[in-house]
Amino acid sequence: MTLYKRGRKFSISLWIDGIRHLKSTGTTNRREAEAIEREFREELNRRRHQIREASPDMTFADLAARFLADGSPRPYHLDRLKVLLPHFGEWPIGTISKSSVREFRTARHKEKQLTDTTLNRDIEVLRHLLYWAVDEDFLTTNPLARIRLPRQRRKPRPIMSVAEEAKLLDAAAPHLRQIVIGALDSGMRRGELLNQRAEHIDLSRRVLLVTHSKTAGGEAREIPLTARLTRRTPLRLP
Repeated sequence: MTLYKRGRKFSISLWIDGIRHLKSTGTTNRREAEAIEREFREELNRRRHQIREASPDMTFADLAARFLADGSPRPYHLDRLKVLLPHFGEWPIGTISKSSVREFRTARHKEKQLTDTTLNRDIEVLRHLLYWAVDEDFLTTNPLARIRLPRQRRKPRPIMSVAEEAKLLDAAAPHLRQIVIGALDSGMRRGELLNQRAEHIDLSRRVLLVTHSKTAGGEAREIPLTARLTRRTPLRLP
């Protein structure tokens, strides 16, 4: 018998893998006690097989904390979470929807006029975390799986002329001149430039390995060294 009376109320006694599990149903009604017993048995079986129960009431902040601990976050995830957490932090993940994303876009535009590209990157990270929540069984489905993102308009990038480049180098402080040349010839971002080390330079192939990347995938990449950069490297050519 798994159900027995203790005083006037029913209690549960279950043996699983040689371990006895006891629980009071808190009721004197047998039908209610049987329903509670079934739920208790199912809960114990889920624990036994390490099956997680969906947690739609988990806040987005809690999900983000779990993702940062176990989800192999990339640097760009951290950057986008700085924006997502103030807005969605206290939202239960089961309530995040396409309409809430539209509200997020509106709120972000009120703070600052942003491009569709920037906002799309924010939402892509939000969608990625919800996919991770599905993989971890915190959600049964991703509500943003089929969300349509506004088409990103490409703006023409200004190109510095040779004359403008010369004026920039003439105006640059002596201790910044090398960094400016590195930026001009490699196209690297400031953070990438400042994290480069001598071991990242391969003079035999005349390439520079960028290890601290802020690209969407966060992957490393190689950049060819120009003649000007090769001449200015502190290492001797082979």
